Amino acid sequence: MNDDAPTDTNPARSLDEIPPVPPPGSAPRRSSEPMTPQRSVGARMTVGPGIKLKGEISDCDTLAVEGTMDATLVGEVLEIAEGGQFTGTATVSEAQIHGHFEGDLTVSGVLQIRSSGHVTGTIKYGRIEVESGGEISGNVTRDEAAAPFGTKRITAPAAPEAQTAAN
Repeated sequence: MNDDAPTDTNPARSLDEIPPVPPPGSAPRRSSEPMTPQRSVGARMTVGPGIKLKGEISDCDTLAVEGTMDATLVGEVLEIAEGGQFTGTATVSEAQIHGHFEGDLTVSGVLQIRSSGHVTGTIKYGRIEVESGGEISGNVTRDEAAAPFGTKRITAPAAPEAQTAAN
């Protein structure tokens, strides 16, 4: 029986009840253009513990690293779990580091380094949070252009005794 034919609740009893097959050449032609896959909203990739991955990652909303990576990443969120290690270059909107990062890290939003996190290299961030025990070293700069709206640098006025001494 033809599986492609539409079925009613009752099966066909004769050949006359089976829909005809379209003649050759009447079927729609396939495009010669390559199909571009649509990126899945919320695309998430996890590199599990004990996995070693090397390469280039793009169009990834969230990359969770529990194993070892040597890669270039352009994405939204980088999460490195305790025991996870990322070596390479990452450009993301947010990063949460519980494990180790070594390389070039650009975070346009918030870079969170947790108590077990270690970040080494050239780091550029919009905002940073480092928990007690977390470590950061290397060339660390704040990207003024990436700072969230409503954030501005505030200069506190000098203490009254300092103003009196200056006069």
